[in-house]
Amino acid sequence: MDQEMMEAVSKVGRVFVSDIYAYYQDTYKGVLGKVQVEALDYLHLTAGSGITQLAARLNISKQHASKIAAKLEELGYAEKKPDPRDRRACLYVLSPSGIQFVQSHISMSNQYMEEYVSSLSASDYALLRASLLQAAQILETCSPRSACSPDITGP
Repeated sequence: MDQEMMEAVSKVGRVFVSDIYAYYQDTYKGVLGKVQVEALDYLHLTAGSGITQLAARLNISKQHASKIAAKLEELGYAEKKPDPRDRRACLYVLSPSGIQFVQSHISMSNQYMEEYVSSLSASDYALLRASLLQAAQILETCSPRSACSPDITGP
């Protein structure tokens, strides 16, 4: 990857991590810690997760993931269910109140994002929107864990 690309990735990352995603995480301050928020996000994006998958996603030990899942369950945000593929294992899923809780924080974050981009001209907003949608599609299709699809090529 060339230097210009690396600098662009770094700038975009700083804006999204330090401003936009940080604001989302800040909406939980006083309620949950950073890793607990990341666990809720992961459970929100999946149909359920076992402790091993949760630990891998959060880059923490299985013991720590187990404590976080138990805490989310204690708070009423997650539920433990039998894994339909392996009855010996269990999955954690968001409870109805957990779904509502996460969605309210996403809504707050979305309002902040709208304010963040409101100063852009219509053409800059359209360009940013199209670029982000295309980047998301490319990155989801061509991740380090999967091969690039044949119709998406890079330099």
